[in-house]
Amino acid sequence: MADEVFSGYATKAAQDLQAAKESSGVLTDWIFNMFAGAIDIQLHSPTLTLVYIAMLLALVILRLYTDNPIKVCGCALIYVYTMIQTFSMFRSSSFVLDYTPEGWLVTAKSLWFAALFTGIWVWGISRVLQSLVMALATTGLGRLIAPLNPLRLLNKFRKSDAEIEGMEDGSSKNPKRQLTAIMFTDIVGYSKQMGANEAAMVKKLNIHNEIMRNQIVRNRGTVIKTIGDAFMVRFRSAENAVQCAMDCQKGIGEYNKGKPADDQFHIRIGLHMGEVIHTGTDVFGEGVNIAARIEPKADPDGIAVSDAIVNAVRNKVPAHFASMGRLPMKNIANPPELFKVFPLEESASQKVAKPGAAPAPAGKGAAAAAPAAGAPGGVFKI
Repeated sequence: MADEVFSGYATKAAQDLQAAKESSGVLTDWIFNMFAGAIDIQLHSPTLTLVYIAMLLALVILRLYTDNPIKVCGCALIYVYTMIQTFSMFRSSSFVLDYTPEGWLVTAKSLWFAALFTGIWVWGISRVLQSLVMALATTGLGRLIAPLNPLRLLNKFRKSDAEIEGMEDGSSKNPKRQLTAIMFTDIVGYSKQMGANEAAMVKKLNIHNEIMRNQIVRNRGTVIKTIGDAFMVRFRSAENAVQCAMDCQKGIGEYNKGKPADDQFHIRIGLHMGEVIHTGTDVFGEGVNIAARIEPKADPDGIAVSDAIVNAVRNKVPAHFASMGRLPMKNIANPPELFKVFPLEESASQKVAKPGAAPAPAGKGAAAAAPAAGAPGGVFKI
């Protein structure tokens, strides 16, 4: 009798074990159990939770503040580490073992869960955090996430940091005047393209905005406002502003490579540096008006800057400057001399001198001749 009872219990246990190992549905076995296992791991291991948070922050910092190949290598190492770590955890997790027959399926499911975890919990959540950081940094709340920027730690003693903090302290009741670099941008032919194919232009606008905001954050700028395709940005220094403008044009140029004309977009950028009034969330003054007037003077895919910018960045940025002369500007009594900006890697033949002037000589690695005193024009390197 006892043997029969024991045999019955053994049979029942075997049946229960087999039922547990049988599939309860593809979604449950191959997707939902990954979420349950990941949550269980995080809840029962505070150390791993801290490591996970650190990895998310590291991904955000690498994407926003570093260039290739450091960015690619750093992100790849984090993804590889995550895959290895989560595979070993899922390999011994009850959410895999209890619902999977022994054998190769345990390894396959563990690999799949590790890939899902890396794609959703690491890549996906870090992208959400990156968007949040960009939104904070480009809408006047940059100080909230400033500690994330390793460049700020290196430059914390720079005068420009104190100046930008002074800008952000301004308010409508207590405005502050500050020497500031202002950048205006817009997409060439935006209204026409929007009218021709609204869906396609909206898609390109989203790509444009992502490229612009990434470079603005990296170069420590603050978006004051956006209107459709246009950006208005302030910078703590002319050096940051010019570098950001070149980075934006480079990023958009890389996006356009190999794409048909209908899928491309091109922008103009104008920069000026002058004393403007800061109210914390907005800026006013003639310096802003001049910057707005400079932007339409730029060529498609080009950058136009005032002489104030050129004087401020001398010997600080890798660029050539070609004078455009003093062009008339609506409601500006004394317009500044304007310059086109070219990255150093562009050849001298691509530069444009003062209208009517002979092309300036250029030798390899040497600056072209500067214009004669009192006669704006020429091409030079600073």
